[in-house]
Amino acid sequence: MDVAAAGFNLVLNMAHASDKKHEGTMKHDRSDLSSPRKNPSPGAIRLLLSSFILLPFSLALAVSPPEFKVNPALEATAEGDSANILVIQTGNENFELRVPKKYGAQLNPAEQSIVFTSETGSSVITVKMSTNFPGALPKMEDLRDQVARKYGTASLVQTSPCHTSCGTGLLFDLFQPASGGLTLRIRDGFISFAEGSFEFTLCCNVKEYDQNRLSFAWLLNSFRLQDQPARKNP
Repeated sequence: MDVAAAGFNLVLNMAHASDKKHEGTMKHDRSDLSSPRKNPSPGAIRLLLSSFILLPFSLALAVSPPEFKVNPALEATAEGDSANILVIQTGNENFELRVPKKYGAQLNPAEQSIVFTSETGSSVITVKMSTNFPGALPKMEDLRDQVARKYGTASLVQTSPCHTSCGTGLLFDLFQPASGGLTLRIRDGFISFAEGSFEFTLCCNVKEYDQNRLSFAWLLNSFRLQDQPARKNP
């Protein structure tokens, strides 16, 4: 099933079993994989978050990108209920990840990305596939410098391993000053695969970081090839 196919509609429940169900409709050029509750926070916060997570990476290669199709599905959990997952088809490999609890998901085929937005709108997680770094990531110092250039006005404060069930990559923590006296906390992680790489980005208000970093870690731990087991969540 190609979520970018015109005229194809699919309802996906993105809520936990105990939560109220939300419905979403897939569309041709920008597909809603869920419909989160209305955002009580100021719209400016969401715009600020989106402006940073969608920054282009400077080393996009002039290579035809791999196929990017996303299918929703359900997966049984150890607790006996079900979790919403997304299966990412790249042509040669199928990856999957779990949708973070209390987040909605929106697919952007043109950007080869999935944007997860919290119900309050105060946290955004983006998963983006590209042809950058096929087979292996650059040295930590080189990738760190590229990330620093990408977020030119942010302070890069820490580098650490990016752990997923599909392998370990690199993760960078940044503080980004924003308008209105806000400070954004950004986590930018990278995992390489044969045809390119996945970039995982968390962007949220620094005051809500401790809560949202757990959702980000939960998503990373669930990211795997379909024949691999997921890591245990913290």
